[in-house]
Amino acid sequence: MNNRKKVTIILIIISLIMFSPLVQNAITGFKSTFFNNLGFTMATTAPWYSWLLALAVAICYILYTFNVLPIVRELQKEISMFKLLGLFAGFVAGIIEELVFRRWLMDLAMNHGIGILAQIVISGSLFGFAHISWGGLRKNRMFALKVIFSTTVLGLFLSIVYVIGQRNIGPCIAAHCLISMTIEPWLMLAAVSGKRSSIELKE
Repeated sequence: MNNRKKVTIILIIISLIMFSPLVQNAITGFKSTFFNNLGFTMATTAPWYSWLLALAVAICYILYTFNVLPIVRELQKEISMFKLLGLFAGFVAGIIEELVFRRWLMDLAMNHGIGILAQIVISGSLFGFAHISWGGLRKNRMFALKVIFSTTVLGLFLSIVYVIGQRNIGPCIAAHCLISMTIEPWLMLAAVSGKRSSIELKE
């Protein structure tokens, strides 16, 4: 089985797992409070500066990924079903992961009297460690540590966006979706293949 087929299977599994709560919520009439107020309505929109910060975080992380893994940048122009699957998986992941690691986790911590700084650290750290599975794709401990570090930093900044946005999840979802939809599925392809560039991938 080639690397693209492996990534396709992984993305389909991830998409089904993450998309299932959205489908279930739609079937029940969007009654779940977990999905209420995603922060995109005029009545609940976040302050403008939180949207700018979210955009800056997204652009910086994307440029960082482009620099570290040229394959992600080099394959941006490809149009294929493989890329469409990555876009879908990235979109779904952006919504679900932000609801879990920002809204649910940080609000849970707040409701238990934990301070804002600790909320940010807890959310960012757990977000980073949740991506440890990326290291398993390469079976490389150093790669896993780099992924944990970079996603922890991203998680910390998205947590800051959540606080600055007056705990409105909209900017976080938008930033996360932009990041995931830009770097998927190429980031996962790099992880599975162990290749940093499209030239290496063809060798």
